[in-house]
Amino acid sequence: MSNSAAPVTPVQRVWLIDEVVRNILDQVPSVGCSRTLASCARVSTALSEPALDALWSRMSGLLPLCRLLPHSSDADVGHPDHSEQMLAAADTIDSYAVISDRDWSRFMRYARRVRKLHYHCREGPTERLRHRTFAALLQRAAHAGVPLLPRLEELSWLQSSEDIAHYRHFISPSLRRVTIYVQPSLQPEHQHANELLQLLNEQSPDVEELSLEGVQLAALLRPLRAFKRLRSLRLGPVNIPVSVVLSYCAMMPGLSSLSVDLTHSPAYLGGFSDDSSLEALQVLRVSGPPSPIEELINAVRSSSLRSAHLSILVPEHDRDGGARCVATLASRFATSLDRVLVEYKRSADRLAPPVPRAFSHYAQPLLSLRGLRKCTIVVEDTLPVLMSDADVHAMAEAWPRLVALEVTLRSSAALPSIVALSAFARGCPQLESLRIPIAQDVSALDSDSAGARGETEDPGPRHGLRRLWLSGVGFTKRDSYGVMKYLVRTFPVVDLLPMVSAGVLRSDGIYRV
Repeated sequence: MSNSAAPVTPVQRVWLIDEVVRNILDQVPSVGCSRTLASCARVSTALSEPALDALWSRMSGLLPLCRLLPHSSDADVGHPDHSEQMLAAADTIDSYAVISDRDWSRFMRYARRVRKLHYHCREGPTERLRHRTFAALLQRAAHAGVPLLPRLEELSWLQSSEDIAHYRHFISPSLRRVTIYVQPSLQPEHQHANELLQLLNEQSPDVEELSLEGVQLAALLRPLRAFKRLRSLRLGPVNIPVSVVLSYCAMMPGLSSLSVDLTHSPAYLGGFSDDSSLEALQVLRVSGPPSPIEELINAVRSSSLRSAHLSILVPEHDRDGGARCVATLASRFATSLDRVLVEYKRSADRLAPPVPRAFSHYAQPLLSLRGLRKCTIVVEDTLPVLMSDADVHAMAEAWPRLVALEVTLRSSAALPSIVALSAFARGCPQLESLRIPIAQDVSALDSDSAGARGETEDPGPRHGLRRLWLSGVGFTKRDSYGVMKYLVRTFPVVDLLPMVSAGVLRSDGIYRV
């Protein structure tokens, strides 16, 4: 019903209340209801304009729109290549005349409401459109001089063809979030990436989030004037030097989040320009060997970097490179970082050294971050790790503002005792979540030996730790009683049920201490 027409039934009057429609849509599951929503979007004429906007904003595919057209049919669905055929046909078929002005007007009435497009080139049969119909739509849009989806804000394009140029039909000034994913094995040519960047530069200057996966960037870049509002950039595996990555980032003065995979990036080539520094960065995610990671960290000039995720592939020739990267990060951003995740991975050429390595090798560089609130340390190397009570005490004393801590070791030669956890009760009053490996031996819980060492003394104020997971252990029923008694005394509100359910602790089906 048009806005000027008065509602004739109570139901129609209710549909004019936008909040009612939005509340209804909020209850609809995001998975499994797309066909129902699509049908409602096409036939519900009693909705107000804002309510229709809300309904169509839930659509993310092309099929609901194309079924508005009388020439759309499923006669051609089912062929595995139709998704690519329908796009290729758009470049060759001049058939916009088959769509009447009336049909085009009806189509655009709803097309302008679509905010998201998630395109998968290998979608199921129900999503493969008749390519002549789709080609006619693209040609009609080109004839009218408007984007096919003029108010599109989010474009997610997953492609299995080397030619990724077809996304251009959906580039519009309204775009804010763009994701382009191409199967890495296809390695599309550099000019496709250049075309994408140039097109976004010219037609979508307000893009705020850009993600490129499997799209190789060129080492030589033409000047781009756009991306002034880009806040988030994610680059899949790149084979260009870090200095080139920085030259891209230099065009984005407001860039606050950067995620980049430097696994295949060439070795350090020396230096970077101050013009390429990352002055507004707040979140950094980087993976690869130590040298390019360290080069990127040194290029960050931001005083507000608060979160860092390093996934370090430690090679045989640079076994200390991972710790060196973390030390560089901690020394340069000691006052701003409050969230750190570090993964140490073993490269394919790495040989296992004959002796285990102390956990302090991995944790020591982070101890200078006094303001750390969330910390994750993952050692995926098969090299055994020696972790002691002293390591637990060092972390608890170094991070008084800690809220969440996770330590994961793939292989261990020694682990801290259960009573070492009291250090967190004393030193980390804000700790809410803890996941840590401990030793199977619980002899330290003996009241005489533990009391003499002061490990089981009253921790003082009631501690708020709620989520706790002890990894690498499975206690007997007898040991479980002592462990649970100690944990509840140390952390009064801790939830032990997950560990009881998983068999880490045993209580004969009754969770009680």
